[in-house]
Amino acid sequence: MSILDILWDLFRKPKSVAINDMPEISGNEVKEILKKYKTGNLWISDGIFKLVDTNNIKEFLDNNPVSKRKYITEFHDCDDFCYELMGNVSTWYPEGAFGMVWGNRAKDNIVHAWNFFVNETNEIMYVEPQTDEIFAPSTENVWIMIV
Repeated sequence: MSILDILWDLFRKPKSVAINDMPEISGNEVKEILKKYKTGNLWISDGIFKLVDTNNIKEFLDNNPVSKRKYITEFHDCDDFCYELMGNVSTWYPEGAFGMVWGNRAKDNIVHAWNFFVNETNEIMYVEPQTDEIFAPSTENVWIMIV
């Protein structure tokens, strides 16, 4: 391992956060939950996931560097924040039901990418990766959801 690898691991990997033992949910159950968001574009990557504890994800976001990154139009914009957060969560909690959404934001109808998770009560919660805000779905126009 080189010094660059050590520095990369030190500064880029999400800090460790305990994970509560969470119940499993099948890929088909996740699909049924996501169908409520009226998109035919659902990509379910696994047959089994674990629910995501809201308190755990809040603590993870508090310790995760993605929201601290600079927004750069076209080069590090909403989709890049979304991909980076999903990658970090996948490293921290690979079995978690955590994914990404593309669509139009509710507040201004702007095309946007953000993240979501299936929480401890089998509900979808959204995550704005640029600010770490967790919020309930409202009137977003969802095009695609990937988990």
